[in-house]
Amino acid sequence: MSIVNKRSYKDITDFIFIEDEPVKADLILIPGAPIKELAEHGAFLWKAGYAEKILATGKYYFTYDNLFQEFEKFTGDGNNALGEETEAQFLKKLLIEHGVSENAIITEEESMNTFENAINAGKLFKEEYPEVKHIILACQAFHARRALMTFQSELRDIEITVCPVVTRGYSRETWMDTQKGYNLIMGELRKCGEYFAGERMYRLC
Repeated sequence: MSIVNKRSYKDITDFIFIEDEPVKADLILIPGAPIKELAEHGAFLWKAGYAEKILATGKYYFTYDNLFQEFEKFTGDGNNALGEETEAQFLKKLLIEHGVSENAIITEEESMNTFENAINAGKLFKEEYPEVKHIILACQAFHARRALMTFQSELRDIEITVCPVVTRGYSRETWMDTQKGYNLIMGELRKCGEYFAGERMYRLC
């Protein structure tokens, strides 16, 4: 593929696929998505002792009418969503299956995009968990930059450590191997500009 040169690939990769070493924090936050690897990664971080609490967020993405439709998009099998009505419920179920104590799990079940994940998490921290001053953002690897930018814009007084997990096969090494991966990452790059432009973000600056 000759769309961009090797230096451009590296610059894009370094920008999108950011990652911190995990450190002790107050809470692990999983942005909502019907992706089992997110729950598995969150459980790993919790069992490793990086935080005592996990916040699983998400209703379903705003372009769908329910979680069944979202599962059809991601897995081709909406039956995976049977028994759960929200992304947060789905993630909680898997967290428990992977050894996380139910008492350690907090859910937020109204968010329908990443900005709402961040806004509603901020409200939750302010109203119920004011002791949270540092979170681990356990997001999808290809979503790491946009997730960080989004949560930084809403959680301005909270330290954020980004500890992503590779999902759907898209990593630093593989995203440019297929047209689908290329389009996904270029879409993330575009959104990192579009999401944070305009009047709303100007008022936050």
